[in-house]
Amino acid sequence: MVTLPKPWQQRRRRPMPSVKHPKIIGKFVEVSKEVTRRNGKLLVFFMGAEHCPFCAAERWAIVRALSKYGQWSGLKQTMSAARDEPFLNLPTYDLTEATYTSPHIEFESREIRDREFKPLQKLLKTEEKIVRKYNPDKTIPFLLIGGRFMQLEAGFSPKIFIGHTFRQTETELKKIESEIRKTIDDEANVISALLCVAGLPPELCKETGLVELISQINSKLSD
Repeated sequence: MVTLPKPWQQRRRRPMPSVKHPKIIGKFVEVSKEVTRRNGKLLVFFMGAEHCPFCAAERWAIVRALSKYGQWSGLKQTMSAARDEPFLNLPTYDLTEATYTSPHIEFESREIRDREFKPLQKLLKTEEKIVRKYNPDKTIPFLLIGGRFMQLEAGFSPKIFIGHTFRQTETELKKIESEIRKTIDDEANVISALLCVAGLPPELCKETGLVELISQINSKLSD
């Protein structure tokens, strides 16, 4: 009898690159010294899938981080898959019809499969080029910040969402001592700090927590 691996096992079999690209902070690695911009703005590209619990987790941090520098519209709620994943039915944002507007950041997002593992959104040619260059195995979640910093996998464990609905998670984000809030904010702050290093205007990067993270990143980059 042959036991086939679950879809999430197939997707996550290959390890993250650690030798070729130096780890900078958290699970992010530096993949280029050159900044990538779209329409004169820093490009942030996210590729995920609606069934993926790790993508579900990372979306919370992405939405929270980018909210500091622009406005979201069309955000809806959804859940990760109900089967064949290590964590099931986790609350998350639906980005498929969302729009992000910012004077500093151009956000592009593609969800390549839906909750039932069926094809959903196709990559544009420019996005295919990015994926071929930095993530040829199409590992998800895939987050690229300014063309310089990449993360494959979520920055934290999705298990913190187990037993929570979308509304309950939003409530937790309003509680200062909440583990969910702290975990999401930690990842959101890392994303913000990397955006600052990649080229956000200095006046947007003066928060105490960000200044410390930016210093850590710059120190690592100069090693």
